[in-house]
Amino acid sequence: MPRYPNKIIEFVKKLPEGHSGLKKFIKKNYQKIDFDKLKPLDLIKDEIKVAKFYSQLIEEILSSNPEAIELLKNLSVINIELDTNIDRKSVETLDNSPNIKEIFKVLLEIGIIRKKVDKKEVYEFSLGHIQEVLETQSDEKCHEYALKYYEIKTKKLNGNLQDNIEILFHKVKLNPTVELVNEFLTVANNIGQFDFSHGRLIDIALGLIVLEEKYRAPILVMLGNILSMIGNPEDAERIFLSAIDIYKNLAKKYYRIYLPYIATIQKNLGELYIDLKRFEEAEKIYSDALSSYREIKRQYYNIYSPRFDLKEYNVLEKSYFDELKAYNELLERNYDVFLPYEPSTTSDFGNLFIDLDLLEDIKNGSIDSLDNYKKLAKMVYDMYLVDIAKTQSSLGIINTKLMKFEEAEKIHLEALKIKRKIAKNYPDQILPELALTLLDLGDLYAILNKFEDAEPMFNKALEIYKKLAEQNPEVYMHNVFIIQNSLGTIYSKLQKFGDAEKIYINALKILKILAKDDPKTYTYNVADVQNNLGNLFLTQINLEQAEYYLNKAIKTDPTNSNILYNLACLESLKNNQTKALDLLKKVIEIDKEYIEIALSDKKFDNIRDLSEFKELIGKNQRASS
Repeated sequence: MPRYPNKIIEFVKKLPEGHSGLKKFIKKNYQKIDFDKLKPLDLIKDEIKVAKFYSQLIEEILSSNPEAIELLKNLSVINIELDTNIDRKSVETLDNSPNIKEIFKVLLEIGIIRKKVDKKEVYEFSLGHIQEVLETQSDEKCHEYALKYYEIKTKKLNGNLQDNIEILFHKVKLNPTVELVNEFLTVANNIGQFDFSHGRLIDIALGLIVLEEKYRAPILVMLGNILSMIGNPEDAERIFLSAIDIYKNLAKKYYRIYLPYIATIQKNLGELYIDLKRFEEAEKIYSDALSSYREIKRQYYNIYSPRFDLKEYNVLEKSYFDELKAYNELLERNYDVFLPYEPSTTSDFGNLFIDLDLLEDIKNGSIDSLDNYKKLAKMVYDMYLVDIAKTQSSLGIINTKLMKFEEAEKIHLEALKIKRKIAKNYPDQILPELALTLLDLGDLYAILNKFEDAEPMFNKALEIYKKLAEQNPEVYMHNVFIIQNSLGTIYSKLQKFGDAEKIYINALKILKILAKDDPKTYTYNVADVQNNLGNLFLTQINLEQAEYYLNKAIKTDPTNSNILYNLACLESLKNNQTKALDLLKKVIEIDKEYIEIALSDKKFDNIRDLSEFKELIGKNQRASS
């Protein structure tokens, strides 16, 4: 262990706790530092002092190597959260300095950067504070450097979506233009639900909201969606409300363009309120969204009616085509913003459905021909009806949460009627939506113990998802097993035990295939279906089969209270009283709700009169009350 001068030891002692990396860094480079120039002070309490301290420290250590400081500033804007950053070969290709390899060597030796674990020629900053300080000192040249770096890197490594996000980030830093708005919306729409591990999209959005209202509004909507996805609902709510205000302002001039956006954001807010379990607010916002969509329907009906050819034209035709021409002019100037890339693709973010092929007519002006307009009008009218149905579905779910079951059923049936009608003309787009409404109704009937009514809903949804899975198994096979699992429960309630066993087995076959490719996601689902099979055989007093499946399930998921409860039932039916009581005790320790269930469960008749059972139930009843 090296011996440090007393001056160094005393200096390091004065540094605040929580900076162990900084202390090691100083000890490693103490011979290069003039400690008379540095004062540790109470720098953690003042961010400005923190930044100044780190900046002085870097200048002291690299005082004889200004090229290294310049390189560090350029590298500071590179996102080291990406596994492939910082790619040394790309930096060497980009940098004009003949000493670049020597500079890298120096930075490694002093410990400012380090190699990434299990990565060849890939580096990162050793101390986050050093990168943060250098990034605050970055200028346009640094972001220009980063763009060239990613250009070289993407050619070398074939690039990916994350690299494209970084490129967009640096473009926005250099010049936030209207053209970049659509790039942002396109990239964000291609991000999966669970891929928001980085904050660059938020940084990009914040860089673009300096633009005028008509561009700022769609950015805010996307930003709200991102914040909602990554678990920041308070900020998401605030941003959604801001976006609604902007669209309402824009709608005063072009209401037929912007009213649909208002309705869409209201739906997004409704989803947010559901996640926050603010059901009354969700009900109100969905009701507002439904009113918006109905207003759209009313405004468009004379032009967008399915019986378009039978309508008589009057002054409405002229006023509408005047407005359409105004829309055309707006689209010609801002085409990318108002017609996002591939908006017909299903997205996590609830964008409006628009058919790009038809809207090409708007872009080139040929939409002014009546035949083309009729074709567009019919499609848009139908899609607005679907938006009404989607909102009704959401409102139905809210009413179920609020235990307004009759109203929920009525709303779901209205949504089902619309979706069935539109699905005839647009099966690829609407069938997944139709299946969701069937499932919503099935769930509602199951809650109400109307299992005879629930069965056909689940079966029809299963039929749809099987067809979809044939075309796209990676997306829809997951839904097939979920519905099969639910149907198995419905069949059990209807005492159709043979059908229940068959469909559970089918679900298990699908799950085992899915679990091979993604065990982390699907292993516990396998245990869930095995548990359901075990419970099915318990109901039939087929204890051998019940034990077979329950043992498999508990091996996979040993702390699952439902599986433990079924095992307790099994041991009771086998008259293994001590084992049954031990298992029941474990279940109640996990979840007190099983007390009431056990009280009325006939499977515990073999141990119900035991003093231990009475004491276990009675004691926990008192504790939970």
